[in-house]
Amino acid sequence: MKIAFGIGELSGDIFAASLIKHIKSNYPNIQIIGITGPNCFKQGLFSKFNISSLSKRGFFEVLYNLRKLTKFRREFLDYLHTEKPDIYIGIDAPDFNFFVEKRLKSKNVKVFHYVCPSVWAWRSSRIKKFNSYFDHLFTIFFHEKRFLNEFGYKKHTYVGHPLANEISFKPDYKKSIEKLKIDHKGKIVALLPGSRNSEVLWNTEVLIGTAEKLSKKYSNLLFLIPVTSKENLIFINKKINDLNLQNIKTIHGHSHDILNASDIAIIASGTATLEAVFYKTPLVVFYRLSSISYWIFKLLLKSKFISLPNILSGKSIVPELIHKKANIENISYEIERLLKESNLRKNQIEEFKKIHKQHMLNTNELICKKIFSK
Repeated sequence: MKIAFGIGELSGDIFAASLIKHIKSNYPNIQIIGITGPNCFKQGLFSKFNISSLSKRGFFEVLYNLRKLTKFRREFLDYLHTEKPDIYIGIDAPDFNFFVEKRLKSKNVKVFHYVCPSVWAWRSSRIKKFNSYFDHLFTIFFHEKRFLNEFGYKKHTYVGHPLANEISFKPDYKKSIEKLKIDHKGKIVALLPGSRNSEVLWNTEVLIGTAEKLSKKYSNLLFLIPVTSKENLIFINKKINDLNLQNIKTIHGHSHDILNASDIAIIASGTATLEAVFYKTPLVVFYRLSSISYWIFKLLLKSKFISLPNILSGKSIVPELIHKKANIENISYEIERLLKESNLRKNQIEEFKKIHKQHMLNTNELICKKIFSK
């Protein structure tokens, strides 16, 4: 049997790698092909198709790279038609995967989609087309089951969130400190601009500016920035050196250890906010867009919140700073509140514990049970 994976960004790469590891351990005769990333590569998925070609941010970056993205998708589909997989698992990246899935389904390939699109936040009309795209949907958030049922879509299975199982309910703080080789007596603040190169370019300046402002008032703060590539490392270090800041440290990789070791985090809206939840790290969420992108975003948004912690809890537990509000002044103010008011931190942590428990299932086993059923 041959299984093909279609991933579009780093979070999908992490989910795919975890599932591939489980499949290899329990179904050793399965051949695995598809798009790879750094985590899938470690699990032995070697491919000329890499997520680096797909990880684009925002409406206009995608539009600018549309020709390249379309070419990549066409070549990937040609490859799949040649390889003839028995099963295709598209992980997230709906704009890319739905096109691929629909064509494979028409060729009688068994198609699964892993991670429900944010239909509860915008474009809920997409649910009507799910049956034409894939045979079954695996959802990772607890609230999605009720939402999909209300819309009359029944072919879905809630499998929990893979990171909820991988990250201990009581993470070992000291172990992360030792790994990072940190010797600091004050508070540690994690700065996460995003995993994509474009997000790093877009968000780094406001994060470093916030660190500079807070440092003038709090001399005991240490800021840690996880970096995913050499290119980003050079870019961020230049920004730090230009301001001659001594209390900001860049670390290649180790984003999970940084979140676990930190007292507070400032995170660009995305999967990393959920990782902070599982590590029980109080945080402030920000989301910066161009004015036109923000206008489109507001037009499409149906959800009251934009960050996963707030969406999953159904209430405002972490500050959300969007567009023009995502500035140095506002982010600094919210971080100061978390530094000063222990009740704010405690309230976030208690809500994070509830979310973590709700999403702890044997994810990979549930998926395999479904995809290998007859």
